[in-house]
Amino acid sequence: MRQTWRGTSSAQVGSPRAYAGAIGSSPAWQGVLAAALRVATTEATVLLQGESGTGKEVIAQLIHQASPRKHGPFLAINCAALPEQLLESELFGYERGAFTGAQQSKAGHVELAARGVLFLDEVGELTLTAQVKLLRFLQEREYQRLGGTRLQKADVRIIAASNRDLGDAVERGTFREDLLYRLQVFDILLPPLRERVSDIALLAEQFLADFARSMGRRTPRLRDDALDALLAHDWPGNVRELHNVLERAVILADGDIERHHVSLRPKTRALSPPSDLGSLERGTIERVLNETDWNKAKAARRLGLTRTQLYGRLRRHGLEACRDRLRTDIGQSIPTSASRRLGHPHRDHVGFGDVINFS
Repeated sequence: MRQTWRGTSSAQVGSPRAYAGAIGSSPAWQGVLAAALRVATTEATVLLQGESGTGKEVIAQLIHQASPRKHGPFLAINCAALPEQLLESELFGYERGAFTGAQQSKAGHVELAARGVLFLDEVGELTLTAQVKLLRFLQEREYQRLGGTRLQKADVRIIAASNRDLGDAVERGTFREDLLYRLQVFDILLPPLRERVSDIALLAEQFLADFARSMGRRTPRLRDDALDALLAHDWPGNVRELHNVLERAVILADGDIERHHVSLRPKTRALSPPSDLGSLERGTIERVLNETDWNKAKAARRLGLTRTQLYGRLRRHGLEACRDRLRTDIGQSIPTSASRRLGHPHRDHVGFGDVINFS
């Protein structure tokens, strides 16, 4: 049975410095550590979800170090940076002559990570075609090198990570539901830094010590005005942003870190508020439903959705309840504005991409 840990446990997991990189004493972060250590002793596939910079790879490494596979390799692969054409050869390797330029055999990441962990970072960025290949491997736990004939068993634990909500991606049709089930045996949700403000001073202290050590300098002290600025910031880049801000501060400062050494980006307004995007999605669906006389099968095809996905959007936007009103009102107001905002003022067909990019 799948469990989701949301980082809300108040249980303390040893010293906050007990695990390199996994620093924090806040209840939210201690809950993440507790979940990671609990699942580490098993062979379960783990899915880590959270905003960019929250420490997903740090937790993946913690799980590896606390597991029976700790003496095996830990290999990471960034799915977002991997072209679809290279997925198979990078994961499973290839034999000499498998394709033009394959002058010698090469082991893939699955083979190289044998008896260890393979970390699939940004798995939500894989194309649907690439997702099929990954799903087949996760189901069978067997693979062949590209151009090879020998079937090999995979002895590797999979930890995946995404900065997107994969449940929402499934609903939008950009991520396979069956692949999500395979990855989401045990998932951990990492909190953003703005939800663990009490950890900022602790993280800053450790980062400053690390930077000073690498630069051969005395560890600088963080003055109160500088710390106040760090605590007041909303940290859209999370722990990674804090790390970079403090590294720059150490370079600039001759002694202690003062407020003017701390460069923080000002808060900016989102260009497209979620509420506006939701309205645009609703308007587009309303228009297509009216144009198809509320034939949901036809509307789903035009929107590039399955009927199940369309029904989910109807419920989300309360469209079923206002069907009669929409038939009389929406035809005059939505098509023109929705088409103009989509950038296609004269197009009467709405494709799949028009809907999936709303959220």
